Amino acid sequence: KTDGDCGDDPRQGRDHPQTSSRRGAATRDKILYLIRHAEPVLPDARRRFIGQADPPLGAPGLEQAHRLAERLRDVPFDAAYSSDLKRCLMTAEVIADAAGVGVRPDERLREIDTGLWEGLTFDEARVRYPLEYAERERDLIGYRFPGGESFRDLQKRVVRAFLEIVEEDGEHVLVCAHRGANRVLLSELLGLPLTELFSIKQDYGCVNLIEI
Repeated sequence: KTDGDCGDDPRQGRDHPQTSSRRGAATRDKILYLIRHAEPVLPDARRRFIGQADPPLGAPGLEQAHRLAERLRDVPFDAAYSSDLKRCLMTAEVIADAAGVGVRPDERLREIDTGLWEGLTFDEARVRYPLEYAERERDLIGYRFPGGESFRDLQKRVVRAFLEIVEEDGEHVLVCAHRGANRVLLSELLGLPLTELFSIKQDYGCVNLIEI
């Protein structure tokens, strides 16, 4: 079973339910708290391809991570996993430190690799790679970024990591990843086609509960 809890604007702390779906009979009692990292430092407010770039959290993001840790203070976490990128690690460490557990970095939980488009604005990518950009517009899910991944590639590696994590000991497990990574995993768990992944809301600091 998966349930979501996200705010439209994490700095204002509004929370709204997102998704809920059964996934068959449970094999053990385990709850995974799948979260999206807090707000990182970005160059500006323009839409960019920020995949595996590694910006840290800024002051607003750190404040948000501490508020998230406060929300989760009563959860007896047994383990914590995170993408090895700074924005995830910093978020996970704030929450895990409060719970007294260490964070295990896993590069398979990274965001989609946008390859040569990394850091470009959408307009810059459209101008520099017009043919490729048009191809991506025709097939957002299957398109593989030059030197990078497609969303199908992303789903394969994130699901592999998830299946290993659920086999580990512990009843309450924190997993901190990225918007795209969370979306492809939730698509798999909810039985949704990848073409619907963009309908899954994942704001900064989003919490998704996965019961197994």
